[in-house]
Amino acid sequence: MLALHVSQRFHWPVHGTPTFNLLVGSAGTIWPGDGVGIFFVLSGYLITTLLLREYEKSGRIAIGPFYGRRAFRILPPLVVYLVFAYFYCICDRIPFTAQNFTSALFFYRDYHFRNDLWLTQHTWSLSVEEQFYLFWPILLLLLLRYKGRKAAAWCACALIAITPVMRVFGSKVFPNFAHEELYMLHSRMDALMSGCFVALCVGFGRFEAVYRKIAKVWWILPLEFWILSAVLDYVFGIGYRKSIGLTIDSVVMAFLILWATRNADHWVGRVLNCRFMVQAGVMSYSAYIWQTFFLHEQNNSWSGRFPFSLIYIWMAAWISYKLIELPALQIREKLMRPKPVTHKEALAEKPEIAPV
Repeated sequence: MLALHVSQRFHWPVHGTPTFNLLVGSAGTIWPGDGVGIFFVLSGYLITTLLLREYEKSGRIAIGPFYGRRAFRILPPLVVYLVFAYFYCICDRIPFTAQNFTSALFFYRDYHFRNDLWLTQHTWSLSVEEQFYLFWPILLLLLLRYKGRKAAAWCACALIAITPVMRVFGSKVFPNFAHEELYMLHSRMDALMSGCFVALCVGFGRFEAVYRKIAKVWWILPLEFWILSAVLDYVFGIGYRKSIGLTIDSVVMAFLILWATRNADHWVGRVLNCRFMVQAGVMSYSAYIWQTFFLHEQNNSWSGRFPFSLIYIWMAAWISYKLIELPALQIREKLMRPKPVTHKEALAEKPEIAPV
């Protein structure tokens, strides 16, 4: 993703060429490539896995605490960045409106098409994820409680199938929106739901049989995602991705994530779990928040000078993680820590044993 944004900033000639699509584009954002889709798939897989564990353990999903945990995780770094961006606009005399910031803060930037403030452009993907967090836990709880896990999996499958239809429909009905239909929740649902679908299907006999066959040739998965998909995108154009391309990539990535979690001892698993990758993952959210400021072509200040801007991103991410994210998470743990059960409460909950 960083490589893609660097190429966009400096208008490198290779940008948009087949070579670029193969080497850089597929690791970047949605066009060309579907790097953002990786995070959507991973988010759907992780969130659904955690919610399923909670439901299987307690028979319920605590919706309120779930939203509370997400708020403490997402909002503090975002609010600090938006405050910084606001004062940066004032100091640099950059025109802005209130919605340039409220659309990012209240997570509707993906539908606010006329937000042209470059400092908040990247928050479209965060908006997609937060809107997903808003409806999926509730829907999943209702499906699990009244229909069961298989019904939830079928629901995820249906949402995957309908997403490319909505993408194509949107591009035909609203042609003036150009590629905006690729930046909205309903048009990226297949990526999120692919992760959810795989998490829901784990343990089912038919699914596991399919997985075992795929696992024998696991290398086909990254080959499709990073090479075949880019080639097909180049041959057939953006229409391929708008129709089935993004959907196929999402399903493939979901299976690859599952394979990676089950093969931690494989060299791929060891690479993904090495100290450098783990640390980068820990700071990835803060890096995401700040990367647009340092890499955008409209940042003409000293902070946007390449290659130093790449260093500044991780410096800002480290500061954000240490001074904002960690304290917020510590506060969350204190406020949301389960209350200890007293001896009296334990006795009250303990079932009585009838005398023999």
